[in-house]
Amino acid sequence: MDINAVWDETKAQFAVAYRELVGFGIAAVESLLVIVVAVMVARPLRRRVRASLARTSIGTNVGALAANATSIGVYVLAATFVLGLFGANWTALLAVLSVSTVAISLAFQDVLKNFVAGVYVLLERPFSIGDRIRVRDFEGEVEGIDIRTTVLRNPRGERVLVPNGIVFAEILVNRSSYRVRQTTLTLEGIRVPLPDVEPAIRRTLDNLSGSAGRPPDVVVQKASDEGATVQVVVWHADGTEVEPGLMARLREEFPEATVTTTAA
Repeated sequence: MDINAVWDETKAQFAVAYRELVGFGIAAVESLLVIVVAVMVARPLRRRVRASLARTSIGTNVGALAANATSIGVYVLAATFVLGLFGANWTALLAVLSVSTVAISLAFQDVLKNFVAGVYVLLERPFSIGDRIRVRDFEGEVEGIDIRTTVLRNPRGERVLVPNGIVFAEILVNRSSYRVRQTTLTLEGIRVPLPDVEPAIRRTLDNLSGSAGRPPDVVVQKASDEGATVQVVVWHADGTEVEPGLMARLREEFPEATVTTTAA
């Protein structure tokens, strides 16, 4: 055995290992610097984007979405640099990412559908926070528009989470779009001649505070010896409290009748 040859080969292997170790250490330090810079850039950039969009008419939700996208973009760019510093094989990496993307898309297709629908809802703004909407059998005041769900508070004070895919694809009624709401009242046992019922109700509700300027709708549902049952729909400005005034006027005019009301 040639000792000199073995020694030379050992020194060569040590030299290669040393160079690889030094290269790995340098790449690790550079990667750490890239990550630090990404964090330092992403956070203020995210705040700046959100603040800039908040001063426009684009809306807070879309501003938050754009700010988050900006932050994610910075981190993705940083990750790309880090992988490049460690000598990543981009062909193999892209193949793995493609397969992973397809697998994730199939596994989370409902989540992704709601995510995309949420983006469209935020951009198109068919309703805003505080509006009263109805989707399918769900109705309530919009408390928040998240990426995956729209949060409603129904008249019973319950929190309802409606997937954005349903909000986007189904017929939606925005009761606050024109800032007008309605209150429906039912009067049972009115002992007034039928021809005089509608004029009496309209006269009673004339010049009601908070009225939207539209005359009330009066419908006689049934009439019997015990009196008439009448449904009255009153239109009023959104955000105004008209129920106490309505109840007081109708009970004063028709003391024999039972009056119930439902806001809508």
